Parts: sequence; C-alpha cells; structure tokens
Amino acid sequence: MCPCEEKEQNVDHLIFKCKKLSNQRNEMIQQIKSTGGNWAAKNETLVKNYVNFFVKFVKSIEFTDLK
Repeated sequence: MCPCEEKEQNVDHLIFKCKKLSNQRNEMIQQIKSTGGNWAAKNETLVKNYVNFFVKFVKSIEFTDLK
C-alpha cells in the first residue's frame, strides 16, 4: 500500500495519481503544457518527449516519504 493510502504503490500510481506527489506532478504538467505538450502523457511519451521534465520530477521526490 502506498503511504497516501489510495492504492498499491507502483510506477503508474506514483507518476499519475499519488497525492503525496501532487505538487511535483503539477509542476511537471505545467512544464509539459508550456511546451505545447498534452497531459496525461503515457510513460513512453514522458521518457521520449519530456525526459528533462520527467527527470526533474523524479529528482524532486523525497523517496523516504514513500516508505
């Protein structure tokens, strides 16, 4: 179970749904949209087209908070 108590913790949940990452996710979404991109991007699209924004999102996560 994810610490947000919503669902099982997995990659898709952390990227797209986890409440604990909503601020980081919203920043990534704004960055993607500012370049003319669409949300919700698929995992492959995030890595292929928006890797810099995605890496910034991942680096902003405090993983110790997700235990």
